[in-house]
Amino acid sequence: MASIWISHQSIQTYNTNFHRNYFYYLIAFYAFAFYGIWAQILMRALLSFMGTDMGIITMVANFLPVLGIPFLCISWIMLVKMGYSLVETPVSKKVSYFHAIFFVGLVPLTWGLYVLFFRDNWLMGKQLAHAEIGLILFVELASMILLTGIVLHYSKKYKSPKRKILNLFILLLVSAFLFRGICIPFVFSGTWFVPPIILFYFLSNFVPLFYLKLNSDRVFIPVYAGSPNVEKKEMLFKEYGITKRERDIVNGICEGKTNQQIADELFISLQTVKDHTHRIYSKIGINSRMKLVQLLSKDPF
Repeated sequence: MASIWISHQSIQTYNTNFHRNYFYYLIAFYAFAFYGIWAQILMRALLSFMGTDMGIITMVANFLPVLGIPFLCISWIMLVKMGYSLVETPVSKKVSYFHAIFFVGLVPLTWGLYVLFFRDNWLMGKQLAHAEIGLILFVELASMILLTGIVLHYSKKYKSPKRKILNLFILLLVSAFLFRGICIPFVFSGTWFVPPIILFYFLSNFVPLFYLKLNSDRVFIPVYAGSPNVEKKEMLFKEYGITKRERDIVNGICEGKTNQQIADELFISLQTVKDHTHRIYSKIGINSRMKLVQLLSKDPF
């Protein structure tokens, strides 16, 4: 999964609470997408192959996404945590517990109202599918509203360029949610265009992630060695044959400079910095800025 890989690489580069929360959010989101959506499609195909009655197929297939609700609950909670960590605002344990109880509690509450409303035929396929759609969209809407409110409120402390990036990122997240809101009803329709709809459902979260990746250096500070071990650094240079230009880039990384800042300082292109960095990692046998910083720090990062 490209989104999971990009998110994990961001942790290795910036190592912030936000990037970790974002990573866990994406894992939970895609876990539901695979388990809650693909499972019901595969079950429809399997039961149809076995000649099962269409009513039973619809009821069983539409009930399967309910089992993926725990993954969605985790994703909703992580969304809120993303909001606080994105604007570097600490949140107390009481507030964290309240958010967790709120989102987890909304699920049985909404489900209970649905069962109470439909009573005898609550397991019927059509009603069940509509209830699932409503439940997913309602609770995710609540988490998106809370996330947006947190970022818009606390991002006022930042200067305009950074604030604009954060606000546009949130706008893309909300747009992705609205897009999924359009897609979800078709996922449960059983029509021929379900596979492409699911593909777009999966891709919805890639756009805001990719946008943030392109602008991360303008918002976050990469990991750096606060007090690099000079002897360790010199030994590493000699042992792995690090060239003078590569040493300049290693020093820039240790100082917490972004690739663009290193490029500007050395009067070379950004791509050249990336190429040198890749060669440095290959020589040493590592794959991230964080591991390089850990190797050169006096104390483990």
